[in-house]
Amino acid sequence: MSDVRTFKAASMQEALTLVREEMGSDAVILQTRQIPGRKSLLPWSRTQEAYEITAGLGIETQTPAALQNKKRSTSAGSVLRHRASNLQSDNRRHETVSPSVSAYQETLPVRRETTPRRESTYSPSPEQPRFRQRFEEAAPRELPPTQKQFDPTEEFTEKLNAIQEMLESLDRRTRSHRATDVPSELFHIYTDLIDAEVDERIAHDLIASLKEHASPEQLKDSAASKSLLAALIESQIACSVPIRPVPGHRKVVALVGPTGVGKTTTIAKLAANFRLRDNIKMGLVTVDTYRIAAVEQLRTYAEIIDLPMKVVSTPKEMQQALDEMVGLDLVLIDTAGRSPSDDLKIQELERLFREVPIDEVSLVMSMTSSVKTLEAIAQRFQVARPTSMILTKLDEAPVMGSLLTLSQNVKLPVRYLTTGQDVPDDIEPANAARMARLILGEDQLR
Repeated sequence: MSDVRTFKAASMQEALTLVREEMGSDAVILQTRQIPGRKSLLPWSRTQEAYEITAGLGIETQTPAALQNKKRSTSAGSVLRHRASNLQSDNRRHETVSPSVSAYQETLPVRRETTPRRESTYSPSPEQPRFRQRFEEAAPRELPPTQKQFDPTEEFTEKLNAIQEMLESLDRRTRSHRATDVPSELFHIYTDLIDAEVDERIAHDLIASLKEHASPEQLKDSAASKSLLAALIESQIACSVPIRPVPGHRKVVALVGPTGVGKTTTIAKLAANFRLRDNIKMGLVTVDTYRIAAVEQLRTYAEIIDLPMKVVSTPKEMQQALDEMVGLDLVLIDTAGRSPSDDLKIQELERLFREVPIDEVSLVMSMTSSVKTLEAIAQRFQVARPTSMILTKLDEAPVMGSLLTLSQNVKLPVRYLTTGQDVPDDIEPANAARMARLILGEDQLR
């Protein structure tokens, strides 16, 4: 049963590659042609050309003229000898080949080897080999369908695959070496760190430091080993002091970060604590005009704790609002959540912080995100020049090991941790010792 398919590609080489991949090396090329590609929507762009190949399997690759000549193969031999004799006598016309000869000759190079050859009904004359030689020299040569053509991209792909396999093998050997390098008495601590989603490299370095600093007695005592490990983790976590307003000196602190991390709730917690607990003179400014609910939420909190609040949308309005709050000790700014991939909103944030004097900027991130996502967010928000991190939603994070990994990979100190939705209770200043205990599962959030 015949199988005919049509393939289209940007180049002839790509189209031939598709034929080989889809139909195999036994496919017979039936037709090739160049076709206009898709027209670009831009008026100055040129239309790209494309190529189309029609190929088949299980098809008798003979032209209709050749099939008609096959029915009268006996007479074709006589015609061929006659044409050959005429062509030899007149060399000036040797490039013109009669249709009958062309049709007969087309059947020769593409005859499939799977069908038995039929014996010729005539004996070739002495002139016939000379004619065939001259005819084949004049005819365009084509590569057999089964011959593999050189493809530089294929060679390049093979090299890339080899490099990838080499890197994966190296990574497996490195992981295996790290695991086998852990002392047996510390192996359970190492696995606890991995289960807590501490980065494998950081976990291995901690075990190596523990092995180096612990005495043989401490290594044998699980409690002593964990106590020493907690001290090592604590030394690797950088924390910032909480916000400390100074009476008579206004401090402007802004919170930035992506959408949905709890910036507005965090500002409400901070404001309630400063106003109700510490009796600080303060005010609120929000530029989150994209979400009406966020503005109304913050306005409700401001009314409850009796705080002045301004809603602004431009750097000029922001400056005017700050000028009106010149007599306060602390001003907290709530910014709109920006997607790290939204270049326009990031540029707006950059312009705001460039034109308005702000003393401190805290980057707010949710611990429900992966470490790689948090690292990408921190990198994207560098335009705001953050001075610290506020890590939220610890109550929703399954494990705490990412606290250590994030502190190691993002070079910003941690300022606050939030552990729930309750205002003003579920927020606390960051403390390295407590964070170490949370990572090791030796302390509870509440």
